[in-house]
Amino acid sequence: MLRTLLTSLTLALGLVASTASAAEPTNAPLPSREERLDRLARLWGQVRYRHPYLAYKDIDWDAALVAAIPRVEEAKDKAAYAAAVQDMLDVLRDPATRILRPDEQQESAQKTPAAPVRELRSWEAKDVLVLDLRAVKTPANLSTLRNKPEELSPDISKAKAVIVDLRARGVEDRTAWSMHEVIGNVIPLLLSQELQVPGERSVYHSGYRPQTRPTASGYSTSLLTTAGELISPKGDGKARPVIFLLDDKSYADPRILTMKALGMAQIITEGRLDDGAAVQQTQVELGAGLKAAVRLSELGMPMRADAVLPKRARSEGKDDTLQKALELARKPAKKAKTREFDLPPARWQADQKYEDMLYPKREYRLLALFRLWNVIQLFYPYKHLLDRDWDGALLTFLPKFDKAKDAAEYALAVAEMSALIQDGHTSLRGHPELEKRGLAGLPAPFELMEVEGKAVVVNIQDEAAAPGLARGQVVETIDGKPLAERLETLRPYVTASHSVHLRHKLLARALAGPEGSQATVGVRDATGQLKQVRFTRSLKSLQKPPQGEAWRMLGDNVGYVDLTRLQVSEVEAMFAKLKNTRALVLDMRGYPNGTAWAIAPYLNTRKARYAAVFERNVISAVSEEEANGRFKFFQELPKANVPLYNGRTVMLIDERAISQSEHSGLFFEAANGTTFIGSPSAGANGDITDLVLPGGISMIFTGHDVRHVDGRQLQRMGLRPQVFVRPTVAGIQSGKDEVLDKALEFLKASGSPAVAGDSFR
Repeated sequence: MLRTLLTSLTLALGLVASTASAAEPTNAPLPSREERLDRLARLWGQVRYRHPYLAYKDIDWDAALVAAIPRVEEAKDKAAYAAAVQDMLDVLRDPATRILRPDEQQESAQKTPAAPVRELRSWEAKDVLVLDLRAVKTPANLSTLRNKPEELSPDISKAKAVIVDLRARGVEDRTAWSMHEVIGNVIPLLLSQELQVPGERSVYHSGYRPQTRPTASGYSTSLLTTAGELISPKGDGKARPVIFLLDDKSYADPRILTMKALGMAQIITEGRLDDGAAVQQTQVELGAGLKAAVRLSELGMPMRADAVLPKRARSEGKDDTLQKALELARKPAKKAKTREFDLPPARWQADQKYEDMLYPKREYRLLALFRLWNVIQLFYPYKHLLDRDWDGALLTFLPKFDKAKDAAEYALAVAEMSALIQDGHTSLRGHPELEKRGLAGLPAPFELMEVEGKAVVVNIQDEAAAPGLARGQVVETIDGKPLAERLETLRPYVTASHSVHLRHKLLARALAGPEGSQATVGVRDATGQLKQVRFTRSLKSLQKPPQGEAWRMLGDNVGYVDLTRLQVSEVEAMFAKLKNTRALVLDMRGYPNGTAWAIAPYLNTRKARYAAVFERNVISAVSEEEANGRFKFFQELPKANVPLYNGRTVMLIDERAISQSEHSGLFFEAANGTTFIGSPSAGANGDITDLVLPGGISMIFTGHDVRHVDGRQLQRMGLRPQVFVRPTVAGIQSGKDEVLDKALEFLKASGSPAVAGDSFR
């Protein structure tokens, strides 16, 4: 909020944000071409996601970057580099967002000449009162203005005009902060009528708003306006000329600007002052001793002075600024006017996908890199769990995006970078080269799972689309080549939350392809026979309803519910049929149909209120991503007037349980302490969102950090089974369900339900 002069004090109070790392000396050498692009990307992202103009104005910020990239690369010296960046910023038409001059940087603030400090109260021309707020460096003056500002009232009442000196050149940081602190106590003594100060407006991102998907899950972008302030007069109420003296180091208080806008005060500046002096800003280090200031908020009032005088060249000598103020003080006070300070409303604008650019020009490939990096840097809630430092990914992937020689290499560069995210939700779609390589497109009409190191068929969605395929067969080849070779080819471009789920995703991607395409797998059955099975990929296969009952009775009065089949409309009937069972097996080895919300009220014997803890990144004017600005809430368990089920419940899980599957587990765990049996789930939960890139690419990623209700980590760990068991190849081939068998064995055992960390083998 304050200028560079106040940075050291106000950072602790959250009033100034800065993306700067260690400050560089002004004589630092010109960064390398790659380093300049790295810093340009960071600056571009700060403007894109935090500058208020981009939330409602028609500004082609992509085009500004595309135009700037070659000039930044070609810059041979500091001046050319600064000019290239400034030209990009000029597209905003915002004087508060610009390359800072050397004299505006903090290290030079104490070396600038300043007018001599006067007494707190002094008189000019007998009837003009000068209040020099720089005198607050004296403890007695500071105490007066903090605790007894009314002591100024007698002098103000005698004055025909009042000059308030707020010039900050050469003033120590602490004194400058104190001036800002006490001006609010002085202004009411100068008013002749109520002063309505407008609120300050800034961009507020609550998570990352999806670009192509329905806006849900609370992710939103808005313009947040703080409440305005109504200030009542506390003096004699007499209208008199009031002149504020500022300089290019001063903080232009919104209350002062409002007085000026309403004709209740005049402003004289010593050196030009833009409205960056009145709003929140952040600074971005560019190297070579250059910094850029970026506006983070707006007031809707222009920063206009009644007179602008040159900056002081020396401390001593005639005070021309004060003399100019005395000249204005002799003029009659202007009558206050009524004025509105309305700003245009926010207007959501999704990013351009540039779908026709399957092989984007070089500058647009770099735009893709910059956009992808910034979105994850600012909005990905699990960045702290990544194995590799995301901050360095910009420089690492710059050559890959820069030198991609065709559409395939470009798409693969995007895929490889996305693989750093280590999120089971992360996937790509929208580019034909991704489909050709199985990185997007439709899965096979059957499912593989790694069992004992082999790719085993565990489920067939559409037998007609894969004639001759049987459960328990081991896939060894794909289109005549070893499956292992295909998996290694895909490995750099596929990501997941942990190694087991990564293997599962790789198996799925190895079989994926475009709609209507065919492939041949070489499978070996239980007898050791190898045969070839040709299958067809189609959306129709995926939409085919699953076969079999959603629930049934097992032996020993135990009920079984297949949550991958059960529909919300069937929950009531299911509990009616199974209400007298002594236990339920909830099979969650796959994906559910939104039934957890209907099931949880039946299971909530603990009378639990909450099911999970949610957090999402918040990006705003006062919340730096590095400070982990988060919106946190506890998700309540759904309530319903239904009979409680008092039997025991176990939930079967493995790496096929992801997202809503895992969230169902959180519900049931909180409701009645459901026991998990099997192997860890996928470890990817938290309501997806997506970003878009040139070439029509859409990338999905997790937008919420979701935890167990007691705060335990779920992401990258999954639901952890209290009873660990994996199927075997022989068991699958013989038609056994060894995970279900272990659950039934567990339920027969005596004693209380297992708790987290128990092992029943």
